Amino acid sequence: MKVVHVVIGGDVAGGQIIALRLARGAVEAGHDAVFVSPSEGPFLDLVRDAGIPAHIVPVSGVIDPRALVRLVRVFRAERVDVVHTHGHFAVNVLARVAGRLARARVLSHMHIQNAFRSGLGRRAQIAIDNATARLCFSIVAVSDATRDDLVRQGYPARRLVTVHNGIEPAPDVSPVRLAEGPVVVEVARLAPVKGQHVLLNALARVEASVVLVGSDLERGGAYESDLRTEATHLGVSDRVVFAGYRDDVAALLAGCDVFCLPSFAEGLPLVVLEAMAQGKPVVATPVGGTPELVVDGETGVLVPPGDADALARALTELLADAPRAARMGEAGRARVLAEFSAAAMVERVLGLYADAA
Repeated sequence: MKVVHVVIGGDVAGGQIIALRLARGAVEAGHDAVFVSPSEGPFLDLVRDAGIPAHIVPVSGVIDPRALVRLVRVFRAERVDVVHTHGHFAVNVLARVAGRLARARVLSHMHIQNAFRSGLGRRAQIAIDNATARLCFSIVAVSDATRDDLVRQGYPARRLVTVHNGIEPAPDVSPVRLAEGPVVVEVARLAPVKGQHVLLNALARVEASVVLVGSDLERGGAYESDLRTEATHLGVSDRVVFAGYRDDVAALLAGCDVFCLPSFAEGLPLVVLEAMAQGKPVVATPVGGTPELVVDGETGVLVPPGDADALARALTELLADAPRAARMGEAGRARVLAEFSAAAMVERVLGLYADAA
């Protein structure tokens, strides 16, 4: 069997990492894998380093006949059996249609709920997305919350299945600290939805430093500039480290005191699993599938999205109570090892492929 994974782009992000782990798992099981991406980037370097071929097919929008034709050609030339999408609206729609035209079976992997344009065109986008979802033999949601959202949107409930993200056993790494004193780390692309501005506001009431790991992929540095200005305005700029993209995230997580993810929307955040695997307590918001990972009061603390006061209290209490933070970290690590392994995730998805054969 040959599986083509169609990803959202060439940058390294959670959905792409899951796609690569699934592709490696398929290869280890004796199958073939290939990737298609609308753009080049560091993620495709990881794909090629793994010995998996990759094609670039630019996508300008959902009504892009050239992209559709090129996708069909790639799928036919590669003689793929399964088209496994990990994209946004346009990529998903085109890959689903192209997959069926190439006589392949189609599976869509939904890493977060859909986001559509506001105003004119929204209803049309939703209708197109819902219609092409019915071309899939199965639709994987990374959390029950994501599955429920997709059912409400209009996806066929009988084809939706929850497969939680999984990770490899936590690596034994030497901790890395980029600031002095108590350190709070957030790992996420710099974007309003990830809540970095809320964390900066909370920091004004917390005796700690914050390390923001991630790049401004959406606004080309403009949002990072806004955050730096906000940090200066709040008087905390000397306690904020903008670390950018890092390939030593495990070491940074191992070196922090608390991991924080104050997002406004999530699917099933991989980095929360990675922080828990490093034995770190998590302060996050109960959005998307995060409550399916973080047990409030047991493996971390959940606070309302956008509530800087509640976030400051949670961080202050954990930083002031090392034994409690350690207990939460240990409980989180045990939970990840028992319930969120990459091997179990791969086995479940390979089973879906086999059932549809």
